[in-house]
Amino acid sequence: MKAIIKNHLVLTGIIIFLSSCNTQEKNPVILSAKAEKELNYLPTVLPKDTTNLWIGEGDMNSDTAFIVIEGGPHNKIYFQTNGIDIWSALPDYYNYYRVHLHQVNGLNPSIYNWKHEFTHDMGELEVNNETEALARTINYFKSRNKKVILAGTSWGAILIPYYLTKYGNNVDKIIISAGRLDSDPMQVKYFLKGYNSKFLHDGKTMIFPDTTRVRNPNRGEYYHKISRVKQFMKAALGKYKFTEELADMDLSNVVYAYATNDPQIGALTQKELDFLKSKNVPVYTSDQGHAGPDRVIIQMVKEGKIKL
Repeated sequence: MKAIIKNHLVLTGIIIFLSSCNTQEKNPVILSAKAEKELNYLPTVLPKDTTNLWIGEGDMNSDTAFIVIEGGPHNKIYFQTNGIDIWSALPDYYNYYRVHLHQVNGLNPSIYNWKHEFTHDMGELEVNNETEALARTINYFKSRNKKVILAGTSWGAILIPYYLTKYGNNVDKIIISAGRLDSDPMQVKYFLKGYNSKFLHDGKTMIFPDTTRVRNPNRGEYYHKISRVKQFMKAALGKYKFTEELADMDLSNVVYAYATNDPQIGALTQKELDFLKSKNVPVYTSDQGHAGPDRVIIQMVKEGKIKL
């Protein structure tokens, strides 16, 4: 009888212990901060094969690689969707090997499946991943003795200065179009809150987002997850003042174009313009909005005012 009671007590104790363990496993409160972060989302892991970082077109044996970084950050690059690139209007475009760089948001769709929150640190990590992908791509072609022309619009135009601060200026020609060197600090402030913002026609006055507006019921939770990732990635780049970060760098291989009425990121300030002038960077202007600077660059190349 004593043996039966003893066995029963042991069995009861085991059940209580297992029940306790099971309850703890289900209780997220006891998870460490490290475990929470590990379970939160899957960071981008760049493919080992560098050639998987882009979509290529043309003759790989061409002596020039034309690397394009599109606007964004986006799930897919535009070229991946429609096969059209605005730079195709350049006179020698089809003589180049054209490299359309993937963005991390496309390489890693699970970036939008974060569970608890997407933080500024995560946005910065993904920006660094994308910059590393650009560096690897450039090195791939430079190591094969190719001339490298790097063209970035909007998101790409802000990523390029960051690339220069991290990896140096080791390309032959750089086109920066519809970007900023010093992002508007108020716009960055709202990026960090998860909100996008725009500018009036003067390219200077920011239109403040309505942070009190309730979520659009026609847009599901996934839409808002995508938006948060994008705003935090933009904030990660926007915090840098590239007029200071690039102060000691030779930028003689850069051409720059911006719109005086850019509704997306605003126009360049006098400080940015003075910096470019001090670096002998040719600056071209457009009054055709965010897409205008690309067209101005193309026209200047056609007229022989810009040599690629």
